[in-house]
Amino acid sequence: MISVLYVDDEPVLLEVGKVYLERSGQFRVDTLASAPAALEIMKARSYDAIVSDYQMPVMDGIAFLKTVRKTWPTLPFIIFTGRGREEVVVEALNSGADHYLQKGGEPRSQFAELGHVITRSVERKRAGETILHLNRLYAVVSRINRAVIHIRDRQELLMEACRIAVDEGKFLMAWIGMADWEKHTVFPVAACGYEEGYLSTISVSTDNIPAGMGLTGTAIREGRPVISNDIATDPRMENYRFEAARRGYRSSAAIPLICCGRAIGAVRFYAAEVNFFNDREMRLLEELVADICFALELIDNDKKPCTVDKE
Repeated sequence: MISVLYVDDEPVLLEVGKVYLERSGQFRVDTLASAPAALEIMKARSYDAIVSDYQMPVMDGIAFLKTVRKTWPTLPFIIFTGRGREEVVVEALNSGADHYLQKGGEPRSQFAELGHVITRSVERKRAGETILHLNRLYAVVSRINRAVIHIRDRQELLMEACRIAVDEGKFLMAWIGMADWEKHTVFPVAACGYEEGYLSTISVSTDNIPAGMGLTGTAIREGRPVISNDIATDPRMENYRFEAARRGYRSSAAIPLICCGRAIGAVRFYAAEVNFFNDREMRLLEELVADICFALELIDNDKKPCTVDKE
């Protein structure tokens, strides 16, 4: 499903466009009548593509595009307007528009064409991001493997893993939580990136209660990776959605730290992009977390033998 924000000061056209695009089952469309209103909603909600008219009061489509590009430089942006002057087309493309599409004609065909343009733009962006993401994650795995070889202090290793995830993997934030099974809670032991007090706003339980139903608690309790590829719409993230949006967290993954056959905690990653965590990314992240677990076992084995709980 492709999420689209459609901005136009013609209410009838917005309604018709939403109906035609959503009828295919491929798009989810939000509509707004002004660019300032669109910029406001984009602070808390993420979209795969923007469709905007050119001639609108207060802020026209080109000014809207330029403002969007300051914060979202790669977000697909389509100018969809009846204004067909050559200078407008040139300015739109020079300002970073992915496409310029002129209104007019029979609604079914013009919105079918708009749907094709949106789909191509989003697919091209996602393909480029996938290559970039994978290259980043390969670098993270390589750097963490080097850290595993050289670091023999538990806390230093955990802090370095978070730092590498942010510096090399370009995650907005990464933190590691350890489970206290007696107190039924998860406490942060390492973090790096744009945290800005976020960890002080959350409380994670190891139990199957509301405080433990988020990504971290579930990953530890069930011993499996858990992802949210759209925090803004994920009901599991309802209690954390506002604070996450303030910091630009769009998607997240929690991967359990399983040492000596038991989950002892989890590594949590936050990305600025929606739908960041696909199968290939997750395989690499699981590999690097397994490397961290291996290193922790080696460090612990220097102090005591590793035993598996038989119960």
